[in-house]
Amino acid sequence: MKRILPVLLLAAAAAAGCRVRDVRTTVIRVPGLRNEACSNQIAKALARLPDSRYTNDRNDPEMCLRIEKVDFATGDLTVRYDSMKVGVRNLEDAIARAGFDTPTFPADATARDRLPPECRAE
Repeated sequence: MKRILPVLLLAAAAAAGCRVRDVRTTVIRVPGLRNEACSNQIAKALARLPDSRYTNDRNDPEMCLRIEKVDFATGDLTVRYDSMKVGVRNLEDAIARAGFDTPTFPADATARDRLPPECRAE
């Protein structure tokens, strides 16, 4: 029993130091991101990611995913996310499934056809 106690204490100390969150920011190029309607479609797609805890509230302490900035001129989407819950490729895949091209994934053709007219490629 005397040998087990130090091992248990070390294990407990190591577990207490584990990262629970790793919040990062990334910029994803979305060429079809032209206006607020497009941004809303992408936000809905990101909110459907499992464990994403998507929110627009900047003061929400439980935030795991949020669109920080949208640049319609360049098509850049700045996303803040918890990398312990979701990865950049998950974000890009969700955007592609919503009907928008990303650097890694082409847009889902069926979803692209269902986009509002102002979001469809010219």
